[in-house]
Amino acid sequence: MLVPSGVSAGSNTVSFTDRQGDLGKPWYSAAQGSHTAGDPLSWWSGNSPISNAGYLDLRSGWVTVKGNTVTMGLTVDSPLTKDSKLPQGITEVRWAWYFYLSIDVTYGGYYAPYSVYILWDGADFSAALVDHTSGSPPFVVTQLDNFIVDGSVLSVTMSLASIPGVVAWYSQSLVMYGSPWSLDQMPSAGGWNGPDITDFQGPLAVYWPWQAMP
Repeated sequence: MLVPSGVSAGSNTVSFTDRQGDLGKPWYSAAQGSHTAGDPLSWWSGNSPISNAGYLDLRSGWVTVKGNTVTMGLTVDSPLTKDSKLPQGITEVRWAWYFYLSIDVTYGGYYAPYSVYILWDGADFSAALVDHTSGSPPFVVTQLDNFIVDGSVLSVTMSLASIPGVVAWYSQSLVMYGSPWSLDQMPSAGGWNGPDITDFQGPLAVYWPWQAMP
């Protein structure tokens, strides 16, 4: 597994690795098959603008806990540079970490009690924590200043107390078409896609690809 460099003594890290080139095929796994029959190449050509945006292709990710600090990170297949552009037709990219208070085999990230995002509109980056524990919108959104986008590595550091009681997590890349849904609301019925998601692996590989918290 790839573990972030600079992890200090006394910290605990859980990490995952992810296949290269699986953009648009996040439900497929050699171990668990697909949610549809057959090879995913039969239903995703790999030649779309999204498929060619390597920064959407998750290669590894981690969550590190040290004391009351939690750092979450992702490495992506292609570095983000000053020349990087959004895929044609996309208005915003979001890299997400979804955090859970229990293992619920029914719902995925859009119903997670807590979500953390790094967002990019093609020009500027930002980061935010969304608290969904009220169960209905508007949700509480906290802007996060302690985040890094450095080539192929994206990370966010915040207080562990901001996500109390979480036991599991996973990550996903998202693309938005048109006007992105506001983070204080539930996702819109359309206008977005999830090109890549944490590969199924480990003891929590149930309906959604959870990783245990450190």
